[in-house]
Amino acid sequence: MSWYRELHPTKEGKRKYRFTTTKRMSFPLCGHLATHPDCIFLERGFEWATIEDGMIHIAAGYSWDGCSPKAYIGIPPIGMWVGTPDFEGTIDASLVHDVLFQFAKVGKYNFVSANYQFYVMMLRNSFKLASLYYQAVNDFGMKFWKKRKGKQTVYYL
Repeated sequence: MSWYRELHPTKEGKRKYRFTTTKRMSFPLCGHLATHPDCIFLERGFEWATIEDGMIHIAAGYSWDGCSPKAYIGIPPIGMWVGTPDFEGTIDASLVHDVLFQFAKVGKYNFVSANYQFYVMMLRNSFKLASLYYQAVNDFGMKFWKKRKGKQTVYYL
């Protein structure tokens, strides 16, 4: 069984989310994020992620869109995802990147650190287009940095 599953875009994903975690996932952090203070990231009181001892832990049931931008186009049952493709080497990296962007307002890290984490994870996965995807998030990601609406909070341990 995989640690994530693809959502039905018009029923579960509501044309916004493509994947959801099926169990709690943990990944080592790198660079400045490896020394981020231990904390719990909450949104509307729900614990979505923690950072502990240089690792990020993400809750089961966390949904994300994969590599952005993309949108689901069509009328069910005919339709497709259009935009940046997801590959086996990008899925876990995009998960961590999305969590870091979601909690950017409350975390003690910056845009460069979040993008570098994405890059290193793709390199660890031997993804051949890692440099291209990394350049894209550096060039186009700033307009999404700290723009998340919602009630994100952090509790430092």
